[in-house]
Amino acid sequence: MRLGVAAALAAAWAAGAVAQQPYDPAAAVANFDKAPWREDKVELPGYPKLEKLIRFNAGRTNPFQFFVDGASLSVGPDGVVRFTVVARSETATNVSYEGIRCRTAERKIYAYGRPDASWYEPRNAEWVKIGNEVVEGYRYTLYQDYFCPAREIIKTAAEGVEALKRGGHPRADDFSNVAPMPR
Repeated sequence: MRLGVAAALAAAWAAGAVAQQPYDPAAAVANFDKAPWREDKVELPGYPKLEKLIRFNAGRTNPFQFFVDGASLSVGPDGVVRFTVVARSETATNVSYEGIRCRTAERKIYAYGRPDASWYEPRNAEWVKIGNEVVEGYRYTLYQDYFCPAREIIKTAAEGVEALKRGGHPRADDFSNVAPMPR
């Protein structure tokens, strides 16, 4: 009888210890991942070429025209969609190489483009949660309508290019009807 009580107390103590561990979003999800997520090494792509740019609609009130360089679009084994985005207005052109992690709805800027067609890396290249459409603008649109339809990552770069050319991914309409599924 004492052994049963001792085992129950040990199990309760262990459950309490586990429950008090701090949340770590990079840690493995029980029964789904075998190891914590690790980002692949990233190499910057060639500077975007005009003929490879694919325009996409980033919202009705934005003064910029937005493009993704189809040649730079990739889907990594680490679950990150990476791409070069070009934003143009009448007076300015902004270029950046970015990534979106569909599973966690995060984004990261790897590099900014210079007028001489070279890249420079930001001081603090960190993953940031993708907010709402007003705050995140084109990133929210790329996440929801093109690269993470129904909160699931596209399988290939070709699928992403096709979604950009079509004006949206066919599964993007399912976005609000699907709960996120852990992988």
